[in-house]
Amino acid sequence: MSNFQCLRSEIVPKLITQFESKFNLPMPDDAKAFRDVLGQMNARVFQAYVRPTTDALRLVITNGIISPTYAPISIRSRPQDAKAYVYDVLLSLVIMHTEVSSTTPSLTNQILSYMLEQISSALLHSFKQRARYTLSALMQATLDVEFTAQTLNNYTTEKASEIQGQIYLALDERTDNDARLALQQELPEMRAILKRLRERTKGEFACFKRERKARKDGERKESGKTST
Repeated sequence: MSNFQCLRSEIVPKLITQFESKFNLPMPDDAKAFRDVLGQMNARVFQAYVRPTTDALRLVITNGIISPTYAPISIRSRPQDAKAYVYDVLLSLVIMHTEVSSTTPSLTNQILSYMLEQISSALLHSFKQRARYTLSALMQATLDVEFTAQTLNNYTTEKASEIQGQIYLALDERTDNDARLALQQELPEMRAILKRLRERTKGEFACFKRERKARKDGERKESGKTST
C-alpha cells in the first residue's frame, strides 16, 4: 500500500511531467488512465489487508450484541462498563495500529478511519438484530457506542458519525417511551461512568492519541523554525 501511494503521488506524476516536457506532448487521457489503474490496484491491496480483520471484528461484535446475557438481568440495572466485545475490538485495533504505524505511518489515519467506519456499520447491523431494548439494554448499548466512538475519536469521519447517528435511531425505534425518558435521567451518571472508563483505559488505548500529539508537536517545531 505504501508503494502504491508513492507511485500515485510521486513517481508516476513525475514520469508523466518529464515525458510531456521532453516530447512536448500533453497526455491528460493517459495520465488519467494511469491514475485509475493504480487506484484500482491500490483498492484491491487495501481490501486484502483490512478484510480479514474487519470480518473477524464483525463476528465479535455480532456475537457480543446478540448474546442472551448482553443486558443485565434487572431491567433498571445501570451498566458500569463496556461489554467484553468492545475491548476485544479495540485491542485488535491497537495491534493493527502498532503494525501500520511502525511500518508505514502515513497510512495509519486512512486505515484506522476505515476500520472505525466498518466497526460502526457492524454495530448498527448487530443492534438491529435485537427486537427490543429495555432500559438496561439501552444504557448498555449507549455506553458501548460512546466508549468506542470516544476512544477512536482521532479517526472519526463524516461517514462514521452518520452511522453512529443511525445506531441511536435504531435503538430508539426498538424501545418504549418509558425507557427513553428514563435514559434521559440516567445520562449524567452515564457520562460520569464513561469518563471513569476513559481514565481507567487511557494507558491501554494511548496509541490512538499519539498521532494527534505528534502532529501538534511537529507544528510547534515548524512554527519555532519560522519565527526564528
